[in-house]
Amino acid sequence: MNLNHINLLTKSRKMKIKLISGVTLLFVFSLATISLNAQTLDDVVSKYNAAAEFVNSDAIKAAGLLEEAVDLANKVGAEADELRIMAESQLPAVYFKIAGQHQKDGDIDAAIEAFRKSFDLGLEYNDPHTVSRSQANLGRLYLMQGNNAYRGGENEKAIEYLKNSVNFDPENAKTFLLMGLAYRKLENLEEMTTAMDQSIVLAQNADDNQTKATAEKSMRDYLAVRANKSIQANKGAEAVEFMQLALKYGEEAQTYFLLTLAYNNLKQWDNALEAAEKALVLENDTPTDKAKIYFEMGNAYREKGNTAEACKAFKNAAHGNYAESANYQIQHVLKCQ
Repeated sequence: MNLNHINLLTKSRKMKIKLISGVTLLFVFSLATISLNAQTLDDVVSKYNAAAEFVNSDAIKAAGLLEEAVDLANKVGAEADELRIMAESQLPAVYFKIAGQHQKDGDIDAAIEAFRKSFDLGLEYNDPHTVSRSQANLGRLYLMQGNNAYRGGENEKAIEYLKNSVNFDPENAKTFLLMGLAYRKLENLEEMTTAMDQSIVLAQNADDNQTKATAEKSMRDYLAVRANKSIQANKGAEAVEFMQLALKYGEEAQTYFLLTLAYNNLKQWDNALEAAEKALVLENDTPTDKAKIYFEMGNAYREKGNTAEACKAFKNAAHGNYAESANYQIQHVLKCQ
């Protein structure tokens, strides 16, 4: 910050004030103006000048001196208003400088505290430029802390940091993505869904296809886990609900395969076969990859009493890990020709 000199003239003496803004002003006070508060006004000038001396070498000390100057100017009253305004106008930028130094030193908590001070003072003293810069840094630093907490397994703490980040940067799709992942770790599907949906909307608005795809896949994968657990617990209807929600985030073979399992669990054979056909279209075009789908189709056809189609499905399922079970159905259960 470059400093210029301002001359403050009284009838009895001359005082120099250094101004950070780079604008030189001339203050002329009559003897009557100084009156009983001359010494206090001198102190305001002294504090301001001292702050100007330290602003480049010790911003923390400069901020303290500026705050003292403001406090003294308030006590003096109207005749010190211009000095008070000068001091106040410097505080947001000085705290921004303090925050930058803390960040450089690796003290993120202290940097955040100083950026918040800079942000608040910028709002109070009408410094939109510093407000904007502080806001951007706060959003970024809270996101950094949220990411660190998430990676350290502190998911509730991560969510707290990320909510703070959103307060300062509400348009960042990656913040909501990370928040959704933290809620996933806590197995909070409702909050995860809310965060991921917001991430998807923001990513789409920003043409951020990678973040959008990651959020959608995260939802599909987690819902698949939940559906699989429901099927194992013989809760087919619950599994169907999970997979129908998953389809909101895109179609893939795994979703339709789990729907097939769920419908078979519910003995809804036609729905199972319909889902299986869709799974086959989306699955990798190799016999081994499609074996599990054909196996469930075979089960559905068998239960419907359609032996011919069941045999056909089980023959297509006789690959990889499903070969033994499929061949058993073919040879011993259905006695396929």
